[in-house]
Amino acid sequence: MEDTGRHAEAEAFLHRTLTRLRPDLLRNRGYYSATLALAQLHQGEVERACATALTVLPDQAGGSLSGRTSTLLHTFHRELSAAAPNASCTSEWMNRYTEAKGTQP
Repeated sequence: MEDTGRHAEAEAFLHRTLTRLRPDLLRNRGYYSATLALAQLHQGEVERACATALTVLPDQAGGSLSGRTSTLLHTFHRELSAAAPNASCTSEWMNRYTEAKGTQP
């Protein structure tokens, strides 16, 4: 639904999906959370989108992201930079994203 421009509806489905995922499905959780961040950004919810996207980044050096999730976060990074370059959360996202990309294998 995100691809069809129905961002609010996509957000609702993604929240529901995330609550139903088993705790051990970490890669799926990361992927759906990154998709949720994009849906929030597309609705103009910049602060919420940043907060959601930050939960997807690896917590420690050496952490990694799956290919699809990494691609979504790159898209989020690019779109956030264009949509809200001066938002208060953008600089935090930029710093953390850059650090996380430096830890990728």
